[in-house]
Amino acid sequence: MINQRVSRTTNFISWLGSILLLILFSYLAWRGYRLNPTGDVLQRWVLAFLASELLLLTLLSEFKRLIRGLLQEVKQSENLKRHAQIEAGERLNKIASQLPGMVFQFQLAPDGSSCFPYCSEGIRDIYNLTPEQVKYDASPVFSQLHPDDVQVVYDSIASSAEQLTLWKLEYRVQRPDSEVIWVSGRSVPERQADGSVLWYGFISDITERKKIERVKDEFVSTVSHELRTPLTAISGAIGLLHGEVFGPLPPQAAQMTQLAQANVKKLQLLINDLLDMDKLIAGKMLFDVQPQPLLPIIETSLRDNQSYAQQYQVSYQLQAVSADMWVNVDSMRLQQVMANLLSNAAKFSPPQAEVNIIVQQHGDKALIRVIDSGCGISEQFKPHIFSKFSQADSSDIKSKGGTGLGLAISKQLMSRMQGEIGFQSEQDKGSEFYLLLPLASMAELPEADE
Repeated sequence: MINQRVSRTTNFISWLGSILLLILFSYLAWRGYRLNPTGDVLQRWVLAFLASELLLLTLLSEFKRLIRGLLQEVKQSENLKRHAQIEAGERLNKIASQLPGMVFQFQLAPDGSSCFPYCSEGIRDIYNLTPEQVKYDASPVFSQLHPDDVQVVYDSIASSAEQLTLWKLEYRVQRPDSEVIWVSGRSVPERQADGSVLWYGFISDITERKKIERVKDEFVSTVSHELRTPLTAISGAIGLLHGEVFGPLPPQAAQMTQLAQANVKKLQLLINDLLDMDKLIAGKMLFDVQPQPLLPIIETSLRDNQSYAQQYQVSYQLQAVSADMWVNVDSMRLQQVMANLLSNAAKFSPPQAEVNIIVQQHGDKALIRVIDSGCGISEQFKPHIFSKFSQADSSDIKSKGGTGLGLAISKQLMSRMQGEIGFQSEQDKGSEFYLLLPLASMAELPEADE
């Protein structure tokens, strides 16, 4: 097509140039003949015209040759690029075909429409769809989301697009044959020049993992319930012996009953934590959320945990920057979260240290900060700090005891109260754990007594 256009253009220039030369030399020959009316004058101008025409044709021929050469080079370059793109695409498809799940690009346009510009063949395993079916419209994928997870998925995408933060979610897919599978997605967003957002990521099937987790949770729940009753009886019996209800004990026996009582308490704490986690996961834990003043709850938590801090020669210091804040919480559950943060701060702080508790307003939320001067948290452990049964590997930290469930339970509790929990820490420089709770609106506050 381009060669034809070049040929037509050069032919047009050739004809136009010939006509212009003919007019020019005809005019010059006419003027020369008027000045010197001889045949030699006409002959010279005719020869000059022919020479000029030959030169024009030669130049046009060379110009056409150069253009064709350039076009050939451009064509070769385009072919090389196309070949490289095809090779890169084939290489990507080969790599993607060996990965579990699907690799994808997901694009959200400013008008709300969405599509998957690229999808690996793994989409067949996840959604029973082909890459071509979602290349220009993502609705076939969204139509297969489990009804209970649709809004969660939409909200997570909107949040990731707005803040350009990592999208990470576990959700369910309900296939056309009614089979329900669990999938885990993770992708990184990038703002495009046209205002759209493009995510690069992958989605994998985690159904088997979820089944294993459910079996494990059911086993732990069953064992915990079965152990709770006999352990309560054992604790009572040891308490009676240690209290010398049936008479004084020899010193060695008294020491043994004291050790047994301490270990029974640890087992009871572990079982209580396991049962709490089981209730939270199953959605069976009851919450009595209502508007109430925040500061009295924090002060009660400090009083209840003061004796624990004294065991480690640590003191709590409360600083209430904003003292009259009301929040929508379950006071007992918030005290449970505070007890975990305060006990961790105390046992990981050096003797004679102070743990600072700061209560202040942060926008439309209440902010509670628990700051210690302990050993801090290593970079390797930070991603796992809210996971179940997570404890740092340091032998000194493990000697502090604990079930490894406290922070996991606290995160779940805060989530159920529409709050947040987070932390900041540098190793050997202490840690700060913070809680964010939505403030109660004026309409929710109880009316003052007349």
